[in-house]
Amino acid sequence: MWGSFFSGGKDPLKDLGYEILPDSSPASNNPRSIWTILNGKKKTTGDLVTIFSCQNDAYIQLAKAALKRMKTLRHPNILVYLDGVESDKAVYVVTEKAMTLETYLNELKSNSNVANFNSEHLLEIAWGLQQLCRVLTFLHDDCKLSHGNINTSTIFVDAKSCDWKLACLEFVQSVNEEQVHAPSRYLPACQRYEPPPASGKKGGENQRSRDVWLVGTLIWEIFNGNGATTAASYRQLGSIPRPLSAAYGELININPALRTSIDKLNQSPFIQNNPLVECLLFLEQIQLKDPGEKQTFFNSLPDKVDQFPSHINERKLLPLLFTAYEFGSAGSAVLPTLFKLGKKLSDSDYKKRIVPIITKLFASTDRMTRFRLLQQLDTYVEHLTPAVVNDDIFTHVCTGFSDQEPAIREATVKAMLFLAPKLNYKNLNIELMKHFSRLQTSDDQGVIRTNTIVCLGKIAGHLNPSLRGRLLISAFGRGTQDPFGPSRQASIFALNHSEKFFTLKDIASKILPIVCHATIDPELDVRQQAFKTIQMFLKKLETVSEKPELAIEMEKDVNSSNVGGTANETSWTSWALTSLSSNIGKLTTKPQQPSVNLTLAKSDSQNTLANTSAVSTPSKEKSAGNTSNGQSPVKTNVSSKLQTKAEKEEQERQASALASYFNKTDDVNEDDEANSTPWDDMKSNDWGETQEIGDDKWEDFSTPAPVNKPEILSTATATTTTSTFKSTATKTTTNTAAWVQDKSSQSKNDWDSDAFFEDVLTSSNKPKLKTTRR
Repeated sequence: MWGSFFSGGKDPLKDLGYEILPDSSPASNNPRSIWTILNGKKKTTGDLVTIFSCQNDAYIQLAKAALKRMKTLRHPNILVYLDGVESDKAVYVVTEKAMTLETYLNELKSNSNVANFNSEHLLEIAWGLQQLCRVLTFLHDDCKLSHGNINTSTIFVDAKSCDWKLACLEFVQSVNEEQVHAPSRYLPACQRYEPPPASGKKGGENQRSRDVWLVGTLIWEIFNGNGATTAASYRQLGSIPRPLSAAYGELININPALRTSIDKLNQSPFIQNNPLVECLLFLEQIQLKDPGEKQTFFNSLPDKVDQFPSHINERKLLPLLFTAYEFGSAGSAVLPTLFKLGKKLSDSDYKKRIVPIITKLFASTDRMTRFRLLQQLDTYVEHLTPAVVNDDIFTHVCTGFSDQEPAIREATVKAMLFLAPKLNYKNLNIELMKHFSRLQTSDDQGVIRTNTIVCLGKIAGHLNPSLRGRLLISAFGRGTQDPFGPSRQASIFALNHSEKFFTLKDIASKILPIVCHATIDPELDVRQQAFKTIQMFLKKLETVSEKPELAIEMEKDVNSSNVGGTANETSWTSWALTSLSSNIGKLTTKPQQPSVNLTLAKSDSQNTLANTSAVSTPSKEKSAGNTSNGQSPVKTNVSSKLQTKAEKEEQERQASALASYFNKTDDVNEDDEANSTPWDDMKSNDWGETQEIGDDKWEDFSTPAPVNKPEILSTATATTTTSTFKSTATKTTTNTAAWVQDKSSQSKNDWDSDAFFEDVLTSSNKPKLKTTRR
């Protein structure tokens, strides 16, 4: 068809949908092939291809025969035919992108800077020989054909999967025919591959045994190069590996009848005892394997892939794993190996090939699948965009918080450390905090409650500043009352190392009372950490008391978002979450006012006034000087007299007020004055709710018998009673009603209640929702 169309001498390549790339040099024909190999691409898509060109009149008929064979023969290890065209003067065959085996092996050596093949190369060569055995078995047994010209220039390596594939089918003929076209007749360089002459043998046997001999010469050429000149040269093993030497000796037997078959070569130890061959064959036949075999195979696979060549892992093994997951019922068993190999992919390839599988697996109801995904989260979270996390993954991950299996709940808590930087406002500050609250208050596993506290402390920098203080105080405060000792200790640690997120007012009025209660904890470790935390907070408050101007500096991180991790956080979280690490953004601050207004000490105030007077004195002198130079002295005298008169009147008024104060005779009970305490003026509790203080709250708890009407204590008696109360506080039962908060206060401040989060959602100060977080 194509011959009649191009009989006018028109170049047939111009009408194909492919073009030759400029980097394809017009090299002469390969001395062992009739073809010139060119690099090309498809015009419409830009896909790279290999173009076989034959424009030698002596080879035209052979090239046309090869084109016909390429169109009709289909096998995974025969180079894929894409297009072709022929004319009286030229033949072009377009195939998938590939390179000759000779070029490929030379690149392996050059990339590794070795003269001989290393262990990784031997694994790959064994896989290539196994593929060659398969395609020759297909030709000999199924098609009854022989190739006739097997060498490193007629075998190609697919650039996409690194598979070895046969090409150059110009000498293919039936195994039942005598040799029609001997390669050495057209290509003198192929003379060294010719087997020694044999007589009295049938043609079919000769054609099969010819290909077997050529496979032997191919093996010798792979390991020893192109140094052979005659058939006798192949009797020297050279660098051929010992496991392959026995099979090789049978391939090059002078007597064709004694030459081994291709199947026996495939059963040689060099191929059968090869881990790469075993792995790839198992994946190719995975649909025929039972579940037990699949489980055993995938459990051992992650340890094996490290010894395989990296380009084989990426181009061959990884696509087979995708196929095993989608069509082979492998399920979550492929995940460890999949994630391990995925580390070597580019970010764009990872998002295109692996992220869709991850999102699909998160929607699975299989527990083991979800558990494996959570365990491996640190290996792929960097490739997940915030949109994917919030829209496709977070909802499914949250089902793990209520899973009946404790291991899945714990893994879900740990996973939040990696997902928190990518969560939006609602998912992070509302939904996630609800799940954390429920775990802390309702989970029956103390380790999970502890890890919830630790995780919350580590992601505190990502929480919204308007909610962070309330959330942390409520959560850590409740944690100090946990019956599980490590949870109480973790809560005190978290308060200590999250101190930069609390205002000075919250430290003094809310946090210190919580920590002080932990000083009588039954566990020594909790008490010791409580005292350290109290000392740290008191030192901070004392510093601000002495230098009020430092208040803003102390609270600079309170209203900051994405604050960096707390100092030495590893020391207080390593025992609970040893495998977790956090990547948090840099510190950002905004001008703000301190939460407390403090004045200087009296001595400091006097020094300040003295400095002010010292500064103002020169100005007065200067003013006097100016007056003497140009102003009237009469006006100065009048002003001085008026100022002196006003000062005297102010002094007399203050003296009269002091006299009236000390000489007043109002009905004042001296005992009441002596016994009054600052608590008498308190009208509200720590949470801002009104609370009435009854007389029964000031009973003398040190007295063993109840007293109906407690007497008013004097100053000395109050001191004694206070010390007695301190020594017996742990042995007496206090009036619980005195410390019960108002229900409305509890519903708004306890983070385990829905009202807390509803108040957050309806708050007028709620910040603008964010869809992405850095």
